[in-house]
Amino acid sequence: MENVKRILPYVRRYVLMAIYDVLDEESISYHKEEDAIVARAKVYGNISVFSISAEEKEVGTELRVALLQPCGGLSEQGKERTMAAMSDRIVQYLENELLMNRPVERLNHEPENGSGKRLCQINKIIREEYCYGVSG
Repeated sequence: MENVKRILPYVRRYVLMAIYDVLDEESISYHKEEDAIVARAKVYGNISVFSISAEEKEVGTELRVALLQPCGGLSEQGKERTMAAMSDRIVQYLENELLMNRPVERLNHEPENGSGKRLCQINKIIREEYCYGVSG
């Protein structure tokens, strides 16, 4: 099975929350399997089926995006770009929520459509643990 792997500097829980938030925000249909989330998503205008998983490693978490059913007619390069694009969506979401947005601002903003709730909770944990020395 073809896949793209990335080691991310976050705990597995954060990566999983980001995966679900991205899928929910984009109204992508998905279901949970034993070790992965299977999603049917449109990438670059083509619908494909992906397996997305997060596995804790010694340093960080490995995000793995595999292409279970590529859109018909995709070249090998197209398949790689499709998996990379799905992976990039998740990584970009994590970076936007955890690195670029200041936790104080995120705590004071509740998204109108309810998206991002999981990472708002993460930002609260980060703020408490790192700003105030409170461990949860």
